[in-house]
Amino acid sequence: MLIFTELTAGSASADFYFTFTTDHRSFDASDSNGRFTGLADTRPMNSVPMAWSFRISPAVQAIAASPMDCTAGHMQLTYHDSHRGVPVDYVWHSTVPGNMSDNTKYTLYGYCTFKVKNSGTANLKFVFEYSMFCGPCGPRPSTHPERNFSTRFDIDYSR
Repeated sequence: MLIFTELTAGSASADFYFTFTTDHRSFDASDSNGRFTGLADTRPMNSVPMAWSFRISPAVQAIAASPMDCTAGHMQLTYHDSHRGVPVDYVWHSTVPGNMSDNTKYTLYGYCTFKVKNSGTANLKFVFEYSMFCGPCGPRPSTHPERNFSTRFDIDYSR
């Protein structure tokens, strides 16, 4: 039996990206599943790192019955991060290198799995869509929509 709950701070969509600029160096979003942060200093036409963190919410931590295994990846860059057997209250953090400040649209994703108290397996996923403002490459974004981060949480009781 699969129980599915989707809780989002906004649905991920290719039309909505957070754009890091010199005025907007950081991103911070929370929902019922956790909190995600991102930080980057853009430099036009240069490669810059993007530091990020994710922490599962206290409500989700409360149902955990085991440590968690977490893996992150990237749709456009060669990036991978993995942590096995970390506590569910761990602040997962890493840095994605090689982001070009040329308005390229990027997608970072991650997921954590852990056992829950009712003998199921929890799967918690996040997606963060972003770009690095390049200055001379295109127009400065006028708004920063809030639909550029989402999480999905489901519990599989069939395992």
